[in-house]
Formats: sequence, C-alpha cells, structure tokens
Amino acid sequence: MTEKSLPKLDWRVVFNRAVPPDTKGWGRVRAAQLREMGRAMVIGAWGQTINALLVAYMLFAAVPPAHLAAWLVSLAILVHYIARNKGKLAKREIHSLPKQPINRVAYHSVFFGLVWAMPARYFFEFANHGQQLALCVITATMMAGAAFIFSPIPAAAAAYVVIMGVVVTRMLLTTDSLVIASIGPIYTAAMLMMVLQNGRAFMQRKCLDIALEERSETVSLLLREFESSDADWLWHTNASLAFNTVSARFARAIGRTAEELEGMTVLDLFGEVPRTDQSVRRSMAAAEAALSRREAITELIVPLPVGDGVKNIEISARPTFNKQGRFTGYQGVGSDVTATRLAADRIAHMARHDALTGLPNRLQLLENLEHAIAAAKARGEQCAVLLVDLDRFKTINDSLGHVAGDHLLQQVARCFETVISDEMTAGRLGGDEFAIVIPSVTSQAEVEQLCLALVGALQGPFLYRDQRLFVGASIGAAFGPGDGDSVEELVRNADLALYRAKAGNGNDIRFYEPSFHAHAEERRKIELALHGAVDAGEFTLNYQPVVDAGTLQIRSFEALLRWHSPELGQISPAKFIPIAEETGMLGRIGEWVLRTACIEAMSWPTDISIAVNVSPKQLHDPGFIVTLVSALTQAGLEPHRLELEVTETVFLELTGSTKKILQQIQSLGVRLAMDDFGTGYSSLGYLRQADFDTLKIDQSFVRAISLEDPESTAIIRAVVALAGSLGMKTVAEGVATEEQLQLVRTLGCDRIQGYIFSRPVTGNSARALLGQPKSRAAA
Repeated sequence: MTEKSLPKLDWRVVFNRAVPPDTKGWGRVRAAQLREMGRAMVIGAWGQTINALLVAYMLFAAVPPAHLAAWLVSLAILVHYIARNKGKLAKREIHSLPKQPINRVAYHSVFFGLVWAMPARYFFEFANHGQQLALCVITATMMAGAAFIFSPIPAAAAAYVVIMGVVVTRMLLTTDSLVIASIGPIYTAAMLMMVLQNGRAFMQRKCLDIALEERSETVSLLLREFESSDADWLWHTNASLAFNTVSARFARAIGRTAEELEGMTVLDLFGEVPRTDQSVRRSMAAAEAALSRREAITELIVPLPVGDGVKNIEISARPTFNKQGRFTGYQGVGSDVTATRLAADRIAHMARHDALTGLPNRLQLLENLEHAIAAAKARGEQCAVLLVDLDRFKTINDSLGHVAGDHLLQQVARCFETVISDEMTAGRLGGDEFAIVIPSVTSQAEVEQLCLALVGALQGPFLYRDQRLFVGASIGAAFGPGDGDSVEELVRNADLALYRAKAGNGNDIRFYEPSFHAHAEERRKIELALHGAVDAGEFTLNYQPVVDAGTLQIRSFEALLRWHSPELGQISPAKFIPIAEETGMLGRIGEWVLRTACIEAMSWPTDISIAVNVSPKQLHDPGFIVTLVSALTQAGLEPHRLELEVTETVFLELTGSTKKILQQIQSLGVRLAMDDFGTGYSSLGYLRQADFDTLKIDQSFVRAISLEDPESTAIIRAVVALAGSLGMKTVAEGVATEEQLQLVRTLGCDRIQGYIFSRPVTGNSARALLGQPKSRAAA
C-alpha cells in the first residue's frame, strides 16, 4: 500500500462522527484506537497525578483546605475509574468495536477537563501573580500533552483541549490585555489542528497495518505451498547473520549438509565466492554493504564453488525486526539458476564482448563511456577515453596471415588487462583499434603515464610460433565533459587526436586540442575537392633536374605533382597525397602522373630519363603492371628512360604479390630507385628484396654535413660505398649550397639534386633548361 492508496479521512471520520466510504473493517481501527489509548492513559494518569500534587503543593497555603481536598478526591476517583476500566480492557481480546466505546472515552476526557477546570475557576483568585502564572503554564502544558498522548482517539483529545483552552483563556483575561487574552484561542486552535493531524495519521497507519496483516496471511499461505515444492527454498538467519533452521534442499543445492550450514554466517558463505570477475566483486561488495546496513537484498546472484564447478544461486532477503525495532535477522528465498544464468550470461556476453579477444565490444564500451560522462558531470570531475591503434598490425597480418593476426590481437588484449585498473574498461572497437574508458581522472599527467605504460607494453615482443613480433601503438585521448559532453562528441575528438598520433612515426600519444577540428575540416574539404580534380584538369607536373656530379650536366628529371584547386588554392602534396592514399584515390592520380610524365619525357633528348614516385598502395594493385605498360606504349617511351622511385615503407608491407610486381617492373627494363634512403625503417636487408638501380640519399643527411656533423658524413660515405659495391648509382637530394655541393662530390655521390641547380619547374621550363649549353641553373 502506498501513500496514494491510504484512505482519505475527513474531520468527521477522525472525530468518530462517520465511517470512510468503501472501507471494510473500520471496527478493527477503533479497536486499535482503544488499545493504544489504554497504553496512553497510563502516561496520562501519571501526568495527572504529578501535576495535581504540584498544584496542591503550590496552592496549599492559599486555597481553603476543604476546596483543595474536594478537588483532589474528585481527581483520584476519576483516575481510579479509568484505571479499573483499563484493567478490564487488558483482560479482553478485542478485534472490532462499534463507535460507542470511542464516544465513552471522549466523555471521560470531558470529565477530566472539567475537574482540571476547577483550579482555574475556584483557586485562581486565591493565588498570587507567580502562582497564577504557574497554574496557567501547567494548564497549557497539559493541553499540549493531551494533543499527543490522546491522539489515538482525537475526539477525546479535542474535548479535553477545548475545555482546557477555555480555562487558559479565562485566566489570560485577568491581564486586561486583549493581545495576551487572544493567545488562548490561538493556542487552542493550534492544538486542535495538531489533534486532527495526529489522529488522522494514526488511523491511516492502522489502516496500512491491517492491510499488511491481511497480505501477510495471504503470503503465509503461499509460502506454505512454496515450501512444499522442489523448485526453491527458504532460509533464515539470526541477528548475527548465522543460518538457522536450514532446509535440506538448500544445503544440497550448495553442496553441503544442513549441519555444516547451521551456525555459518551469510558473510562466511559470501567469502567463498571467487572474485576474479569485476562484476562479481562489485555485486558482492554491494550485498555485504547492504547486510551491514540491515537493508534488503534483491535477486543477488551468488556464484558458489561446488565440487569442480560453480553454481549460481539467486537469493533475495529482507531484514526482520521485533516489536521494539531491534534487528533479529534475515528471511530470504533462494533458487538454483545455474542453467538459466549460464545461458543468459552466454547471450549477454556475446552481445557485449568481442568474440576473438573476449574484451568488451563497441556497444559495451560506449555504454560505459556514457555512464562515465554522466558520473563525471554529477561529481564535477573528469573522465577520459583513449583510442589505441596498433602501428604495424597490417604488415604482420598480411605477411603472416590472419591466424597470426588473430593470435597477436589476443595477446594484445591480455596486455591491456595487465596495465589498466579495475575501474577502467578496455575493449576492442574492431580490427586493430581498441579503446579504454577511464571513469575518473585527476590530471592529464595521470593519463599520460597510463598511455606511456600502454605504449611500452604494446611494443612487444609478442610470440607467434617461433617468431617474435613487434607492433607498437598510437594513442589518442580526450577528456569528458570538457572535450565533449556526449559519447559521440568525446569519441569523435579522441579519434581526431588518434589521427594526429598516427601521422607520426608510431608509438605516439596525442591529447585532443580544439585546433584539431580545423585540421579535420580542412582534410574533409581536401577530400571532397580531390574527387573531381583529375577530370577537371587541376593537377600539373613540375620537374626538378638531377645532374651528373662530375660534369654537372642534366641526366634526368624527377616529376613532382602539384595541385591548384579553384576553391582551396595551391595545396601542398604533403597534405593531399596522404588523403588520396587513405581514400583510395591515389591509384587514379598516380596513373595520371605516370602517363603525363612519360608523354613529357618524349619531348626531351633520348639520353634524358624521367623519375616518378610510386606509393606502396599502387604496388599492391594487381593492375599496376598493366597501367605501366600502357603508359609506356601510349607515350612511345623506352622503358630504360623511366625510373620508379619507392620508399622503404614498401618493404614494411611487402607481400608475395608486391615482390612479384617489383620483379616484373625490372623485367620490363624500367629502373628502380630507393627514395629517402637512410630514414624511417632503413635496413640493408631491403636491398636484397629488389635489384635497385639507384639509392637516393635523404636531404636531412645532406643538410647535416654542412654543419660538420661527422655521423651524417660517415653515413653518406657508407651509403656511397655500399651502392658502388652493389652496382648502384647514388643521388644526393636537397643540395642547396656550394659547400654542400663540394662535400657530396668529394664523398663520391654520382648525381646531385637540389635548389643549387633548380627548383621544380614547368615542362616548358624544363625543356628550356635542356637547351642551355651548360645545364646548371641558379635556383
């Protein structure tokens, strides 16, 4: 029964003038009123006696003894009469009453009020001012006491309060002050309101008790039927939480005997639960806290070890208290839900966990992040989400196969569990991308330390059969609600940070900054503009000469792509080429570059060649060889005049098909050059994967030798010697000063490229350079 379902009791019902409509068994409420009034009258009798003795002692010398004695005798007779009636009442078992007995109690209170009116009516004029004040205070106090003590029967309390209120008002009138005299009626009205409220609350509470009692009887019948079944069982504890009257079915369900359970406490039983799972730890901690607070437990799943397995026992219990409100133990019900739980857990786990790694999946991660954001807002704190992307996973997956990739992902998942705390959630979003939800963050430094630990753990090595695999990770982080007060916004911003981290050389950590949005918007615009750039003729090629180190004559040109967008203006290749590669548009752009460069080279002397950069993505395209042959045939260019430049990154993703394409390129007579040699993932082993014709020394080493860097000088000397022993030519890139020119010539470089000869120029300018008597041009 709720507060809304309590009967609406107006003043007539409260004062026993009527019965609530549509209410059965109101006689039981009256019986409860009378029983409660009987207990209250004990307090009232003692109060009457003490106050009477106090008044007699105070007025003994002022009031005629005969008057005082007559009053005391009247009061004593009335108290004796009430006490005798209470004794009779105590011997009877009363379940229901008509309204007449309640009215009689009200009449008794009228007699009490009239007896207590005598001191104010007949003794007041004999008393001095101090005694009059005391008599007024005693009378007012008895009014307040009656409002509480006689509240089970509001009619009796009201009768007593009204009479005493008249008495108090009469005494206050002797002050000849209307303000003071008005206190009497106001005080009386306040007491009557209190009587009405207390009486109504008492009756409503009794209605609730009666309804609960009826329900309890119904529940008892159901429980007796329940206990006779074999499905579930009941259990009880004492105030110390020790089991008592243990049923044999309960004991068998958890693999014990009834004797073993007798005396064992609920906490002892909970202590046997394995707490390796985070959800189990939380639920058991919450249950133990509820027991300590004497609160109810509802549908708690307790995974108890039984034999070699675990049984899931669902228990519900409520605390019990005696009439004095003292805790006496728990009563509960239990059932074996092992089979149901296993099936439900399996379905729930599949829905919210990744099948390969066992980590939470995207759905579970996003739900946890939503809860973390809401909790952080409520606490005025921060939460965080980390997006983790493995750096070299694709290379391993492509070269060793999906089985190796899956095995690596499983080992990576175990790494997360060793680094994060129990409050955090690590999960797999898909592919080689993972996420970590941190529900509470105190500082960015704390998250940075966690990121560093993750990067260190994910570097490897990881073992697969007899091979050691090294991966690494890039991490993007965002803090909520500062960087986003919704799941979508926070994940998007963390993804922007991850994108910036992946733009580096790996093992990088980036925290979200508002400026990332500007970069993302610029990237989006570039991607949109790229789609129609080839058909619109927005691309052009510039050519930078490569000269012979000895004669300073032009030996070839490197084709460099330029893009002028009508909307975005001139865009650097460093910006649009990675976007084209990621979005799959580089294949078509690369084909246009290859065909255009070959056609331009046909306008040059036959001893001048053209170099074209090719990305790893193009070499992974099975149709690349067809495109290459078509470009040479269409332009009529001899294959030996074309040189394709690749970077060392092509070998990080080297597959059987890519290696075959490199061999086919060489079989056509097209030359191969390794660009930017000495940076990135340089390895001499790469030179064995293909028969290169040229090694291009990265410009960072060329710039360094002018600063008298002995290491860079030694590297260039070693590369030149290595290339010479392998029959390769060397090209020094980025030569911009006379000092650099003389140094690279002294170190033995075969060819030179840089601003000291020429910046990249248009096709017409390139042809003009070839027409000069000596092909060295100032930048």
